[in-house]
Amino acid sequence: MSDILCEWLNREVMLSRPVDPNTLPKEFSTGYLIGELLHKYELQDDFSQFSQSGVANAKLNNFSRLEPTLQLLGVQFDQNVAQSIMTEQPGAATKLLYQMYIALEKKKKAGLTGVAMETMRPAAPAKLKYIESTLYRERLKNLTPRQTDLRLQQVSEHFEMKSKNLEAKITHAHIVEQQKVQKLQEEQRVQDLEKQRMGRRRQNEIMARIQAAIIQIPKPPPNRTLKAIEARKILKKKKEAEDMHKEIKKFEKVIRKGSPAPSSSQVSDSNIQESLKTLDLDSAAQDISEQTTTELLNTYSEDEYIRKIQKRLEEDTFAREQREKRRRKMLMEQLIAHEAQEEAYREEQLINRLMRQSQQERRIAVQLMHVRHEKEVLWQNRIFREKQYEERRLKEFQEALDREAALAKQEKIDYEEQILKEKELHRKIAAERVEARYKKHYSICQEVINQIIDLSAKTGEYRLLTNNQIPIKLMRDWKEIFFNGKPLYEQALIEPLPTEPTADQVVELDKMKLLDEKDYDEYKSMTGEWHPPKENSGNKPPPNNNILGYVIRRLMAIVYPPKAEPPPPVFPSFRIKGCILGKLFCGKTTCAKFLEEGCNIQILSIDTLVEEAIKTFHENEIKIETNLIPQEAEVSVKQNELSIYAQFGEASEKFLKKGKNIPDELLVNIMVEAVKQTPQKRGWIMDGFPMTINQAKLLEKALTGCDPDEAQVKDEHFRKPLLVTDPTAPKDPPLPLPAFDFALLLDVSDITVLKRMADSKKSTQDQQEDSDQASDTELKEREKIDLIRDQMQYRIAGFRESWPKLEKWFSVQQNILVKVNAEIEENLLCRRVKEIILEEIFKKQNKREKVEKREAEKKEGTLTPLQPTETLTDKNKETELISQDKEPAPTKSKVPKELPKKSDSFKDKKRKKDEAAKGKDGANKPGSARGKSPEDLPPSTAVGPPPTKPGSDKWVYIDEPLPKEIPEFLVPYWDMVENNYVNTIKTILRHLRDEQHSLIYYLADIRNNFLNYLKRPDHKQEFVSQWQADFNSTADDLWEDEETKAELHQRVTDLRDRLWDICDNRREEAEQERADFMNDGWLPDHTGIVMNHFLSLMQVEVDRFQDTKRLLHDYYRGMEGKIPTEASQEFTRIPLLDIVNVEQSGDQNKSRRIPVIPRRAPSPEINTTKPKSRGTQLKSNKDENSSENVAFSFGMDEKFIIDTWQTAVLAISNMVTAEKQSKETEEEKEYQQTEIKERECQKSFQATGGKAAGKDAKDTKKQPPKSPTKKKGAPSPAPVVEATPVPLTPEELKKQELKHKMRREYFRALELEEEAAKSRLELIKIKAIAFVEDLVRKAEETYKDMEKWLGARFLAEMSSVEKLTEVARYHIESSTKIQFEMVLEDTDFFISSEVKVIPDPVPQPHPPPAETSANSALTTSQLSMLHKQFLQLAPKGLIPSKTFIDIFLDLITLNLGTNNLPDIWLRLTVSDLQNLASMLTVHSELIDWRRFLLAASQPWPIPSVIQLLKTLHGFKAVDEAASGFVTHEYYNQVGLWFKGSEDLKIPESPTEPLPFNRLEHLITFFFTLFADDRMDPPQLEYIKMLLYFASHPDAVEGVYRALSIATGTYIHRKKEISSCMVIGL
Repeated sequence: MSDILCEWLNREVMLSRPVDPNTLPKEFSTGYLIGELLHKYELQDDFSQFSQSGVANAKLNNFSRLEPTLQLLGVQFDQNVAQSIMTEQPGAATKLLYQMYIALEKKKKAGLTGVAMETMRPAAPAKLKYIESTLYRERLKNLTPRQTDLRLQQVSEHFEMKSKNLEAKITHAHIVEQQKVQKLQEEQRVQDLEKQRMGRRRQNEIMARIQAAIIQIPKPPPNRTLKAIEARKILKKKKEAEDMHKEIKKFEKVIRKGSPAPSSSQVSDSNIQESLKTLDLDSAAQDISEQTTTELLNTYSEDEYIRKIQKRLEEDTFAREQREKRRRKMLMEQLIAHEAQEEAYREEQLINRLMRQSQQERRIAVQLMHVRHEKEVLWQNRIFREKQYEERRLKEFQEALDREAALAKQEKIDYEEQILKEKELHRKIAAERVEARYKKHYSICQEVINQIIDLSAKTGEYRLLTNNQIPIKLMRDWKEIFFNGKPLYEQALIEPLPTEPTADQVVELDKMKLLDEKDYDEYKSMTGEWHPPKENSGNKPPPNNNILGYVIRRLMAIVYPPKAEPPPPVFPSFRIKGCILGKLFCGKTTCAKFLEEGCNIQILSIDTLVEEAIKTFHENEIKIETNLIPQEAEVSVKQNELSIYAQFGEASEKFLKKGKNIPDELLVNIMVEAVKQTPQKRGWIMDGFPMTINQAKLLEKALTGCDPDEAQVKDEHFRKPLLVTDPTAPKDPPLPLPAFDFALLLDVSDITVLKRMADSKKSTQDQQEDSDQASDTELKEREKIDLIRDQMQYRIAGFRESWPKLEKWFSVQQNILVKVNAEIEENLLCRRVKEIILEEIFKKQNKREKVEKREAEKKEGTLTPLQPTETLTDKNKETELISQDKEPAPTKSKVPKELPKKSDSFKDKKRKKDEAAKGKDGANKPGSARGKSPEDLPPSTAVGPPPTKPGSDKWVYIDEPLPKEIPEFLVPYWDMVENNYVNTIKTILRHLRDEQHSLIYYLADIRNNFLNYLKRPDHKQEFVSQWQADFNSTADDLWEDEETKAELHQRVTDLRDRLWDICDNRREEAEQERADFMNDGWLPDHTGIVMNHFLSLMQVEVDRFQDTKRLLHDYYRGMEGKIPTEASQEFTRIPLLDIVNVEQSGDQNKSRRIPVIPRRAPSPEINTTKPKSRGTQLKSNKDENSSENVAFSFGMDEKFIIDTWQTAVLAISNMVTAEKQSKETEEEKEYQQTEIKERECQKSFQATGGKAAGKDAKDTKKQPPKSPTKKKGAPSPAPVVEATPVPLTPEELKKQELKHKMRREYFRALELEEEAAKSRLELIKIKAIAFVEDLVRKAEETYKDMEKWLGARFLAEMSSVEKLTEVARYHIESSTKIQFEMVLEDTDFFISSEVKVIPDPVPQPHPPPAETSANSALTTSQLSMLHKQFLQLAPKGLIPSKTFIDIFLDLITLNLGTNNLPDIWLRLTVSDLQNLASMLTVHSELIDWRRFLLAASQPWPIPSVIQLLKTLHGFKAVDEAASGFVTHEYYNQVGLWFKGSEDLKIPESPTEPLPFNRLEHLITFFFTLFADDRMDPPQLEYIKMLLYFASHPDAVEGVYRALSIATGTYIHRKKEISSCMVIGL
């Protein structure tokens, strides 16, 4: 049954912790799991008040709450069942769970809820059940023992157990002491017996000597045989007596061992009688032996010595008799005590057998007692309730008072202890918090220090690479990486980037992106590395193209229209809005109540609001139930009648019933609803709300309508362009005012919070003691305080986690936070808070008055001046149009100065051409107004404002409608242009950065390689050594010969010339190596790569201009209603340098997308290979050629960069000019079309008008086409005819004005782009030339350094040769040999005093080491001698103690051990040897001589168990056959846990012997000691040897060590708890 119930609880119900059948009564004894089970079936609504604690109060609380629910289910449950479950009686919990399982399954099948079951119960039984529940609580409270009683009982049981353990330990210690005393007595007795045996032996020896001295008188043969027979009998009796004596010893040992325990001391009477008999026989045998001895002594000797021996024997006999009497007396006393103990044990067993009962009988008896008690209580309650009620009430009341007083006192003590524990816990948490903060700061500081060290190391590394000239660009990059917390050194390679990069590769990618962004920002803003030089300081960053920015913003607004924001919520303007925040017990509620009373401000507490909402929901629910509405319409009516507040209460109650927290959204809705219901004049302050940053943001959104998260994240589609900005774009609307006017923080420390909590608990206890009865509100407050006390540490920790975010929100983002120190008195704190509130109210009123004044002033200022401004703007428009025709807008671009004329309309140009073709007479006729051009008219007197430039702040942009397809095409096109531009520039700048790094490393490598090449080895030393050997080999008699000296001087001269030739050859080789470095082609190749990168930057700028021009062209054509034209010509491409120098055909060059120009090499005269020769002329020629080569290449590169820049600038200017010309041609075509239309209009007019008018019209229509072809001086009536144009309609005039304005705006946008592109191209040209020049300069410096190193090296080598020559000539003149070696190494010459050319005499060898005996230690030779002697006598290792003593006695007494034993061993006496033998013999007469030799070989390092096991594993690894034996070779290979002495000092004097390595000889001796010589070759049983080494003075520890060796694993010894520790516990 238990298994079935456990499976149901674990799988179906899924309780909070798994249940096991063995622990079922214990798990359900508290009632918590029963409540959780009912809560899972939604029957126990107050499950949150259940406690998991196992104390009596918690159990009483849980089972009191369970009884109504179980009665509702129909489960039999009363106080007896509850008590049996609480006392963990077997079967009680299982029975109750089975009943609950049946009832819950019925409920589940019926589909009833707890509310439905309560509703279906009749009213009368429900009331009766309520009364029974009350009685059940009282009875259960009486049956359940108090926690204090249980604690007292536990304490008493604990001390009883302590006392029992203490008594047991004292008894055990007493027994151990007795055993020690008995052991000492036994050892003393053994020593006495040994002394007697030694005395007897000496007596026998004396008797033998006496008998040898006595003259033997021959006797008849029969008599001899009789005496021999009698002697044999006597010896036989002696032997029997000794055997009996040994048996008695064994018996006594058994008696001693079995005396403490009764079971081990059971000895039969027959055994005792037998032992007594053996004692009698032993005494008789001894008497007989003594009598025979006395007879012999009396017979053969009569001197005084014999009498003394007889007297001694008599005394020994008397002492032995007395000892035997005492022994018999002790045995009889032990026998009597044993019989008494056995009798007591039998009586105790009989009593236990009679008093024993089964567990079932006791359980039945207890149950019968409970049933009988229950019947009595029911009978008394029903019959004697009224009679004994008053008496029992008074008695119970008095008992309750006493009990409550005792409980209150105990609770007070417990509470004080709890407070101390909480303070200690708080200190611990604070210490952990401080430690965590310290670790965090330490890790940050460590990271910063590591980065500083990396920066220093990087700086030092690059100082070595760049010769202390680190580029500024590198330092800026390192600083950027350092400030962003990235590692300076490369963590991983990112060239072959995998699909899933590692963490180090991600870091490297971040570094690359960071530097790319930095370089791009500098390039875009022309700062840092891209800042124009001082001589070009006028080249500032180009201004923003406002026209292009407006165009892009308009296109994006069309494609991605902005979303409409919802209107903000409307709230009345309250007097004050704020919140008071802080920890628990900081004074929030106290200050809030004071403000509510003193300032008439509404206080909003979230706890109170939630309770009111739930209460409102219950009140509305009761109203609905009293209306008796049918079930079908109940739900709809409920929804209609419930208010918003009641709906919030219903939702809150659902979450609380499920044991969950109320969501932040619901809390904020409740708070906002309370704000809506607050009167406007009062204002409101929130008490302790918001508590988290999420609540603050939700509250901000609900009160202001502004979502902080959405305000930070902008719309993805509508983004700002990267390359241009629009100054006319609407600015972001200002953020609304915060929801609060202030946020007040009452700041207190954690210690103060804990103190206030303790004081509040004490005050509540005092109030509880003073007032006998408490109201429901007071009880609720007490329960709240108790709950808060349990959760205090978690509340404090939660506030510390959430407050930093709230502090940042209120202080940084909203700037409304006010902090107040709340660790002051209550009155002062309330006054301070009131002052702050009043000050905030005053500030808010002042701001409101100022805003009202400003609004009133704005209204007064905008009433009258509207009409004059409109008229002025109309006149300004007219004058602007006139002034635009007269004065074109000036430009700052470098395009030809005639651009203002090109900006005129085509009609004006046509009219000017016609007027130029007319005669001077027609042009100067007086009164002919038609012939006068607009330039000839007198200027008007009215002077208007200057014309507005397109793109300025006052310019009105054209917003003509566009076809739908154009924005949809141009916006993605512009995104592509921006992305390509930014990504390409970042890539190029990254490559330039890499090229700078590669240049630094290349120059450093060639410098280091050249230095290493200069230091390459040579053969000069060989010649010097050979010369020195020849010089020293000169005969002694030839040293003073002049011819010999001349010959030696000549040899020195030849050596010097040869060495100089070697130096010259090395210099020429070094010069050739330098020339190879200069002509390896790396510098020209990488110069070309760098130039190509800068040319690519120019190409990017040209592409940007072309793409921008195309976008503007399509945009304005779309506004004109025309179809965008396709790009007729390809984009302009800037040629790059061909670094590979591969010849290609013309077709291939044409097919290429990017043109390539071959790089011209220097003239062959400069690059010709120089012949090898000595002298400075060759060096100067090479230097000149190298410098000319580098200068020539730099001049070519600079010219190529300037030519390319001019090509790019010219291409941009040509594109602008072509675009304007195309516009003029379009206007000309349009003008021709308008002329055709005018002719048609003239024809129609001629048909309706007169002939003269018709002829004039025909003349005017025929004349304009011919007028351009006529000569300048030909008179013609054409001007008179042309001066009468057809009047245009206002719509056509407006269209012409719009086209004219559009053309101006378009051309201005192109001019701004042209100016910006040229400015950036010029900067790129300057930087490219500077970069190439710096590269060439660094290369020249490197080549010059190489030349300087080469010259210095050559001079140093020549100087060293000169020094060698001087030394050699000095020795020749002084006629002395050169004893020490002459060394010519690199550029140094010296005479090495460590190397002698003439050998020294061979030193004498040291004498062999000899071992001396130190203190009492045996030498290895002495140990070997003893080993041989013992091995001959006892090969198996065991030797009798007598033989052992005899061996050492012979060595000591016969002077055989003078060389075999130390001096102190020669002084040993027989008693010392006997003591030594007794120490080596344990319960045996045999001695293990290997053990003796092992102990005598000390000192040597004593091994630990781990060292022994390590040695054992080494032997097993070598022993592949697992035989247990190893040879001497494998033994030396594995070794022991110690080695020979390594710190032995070798004496300086050769006469002194070498030190003796004793440990090394001991390792060899141990193999000889434990090896088996019978095997060939000898083999060692290593486990047996290690068992010898495992011995220990402590026998138990020795057993554990031996077991570890035998098993091959470390067996730990369990440590026993000492008696003092037990007493302390």
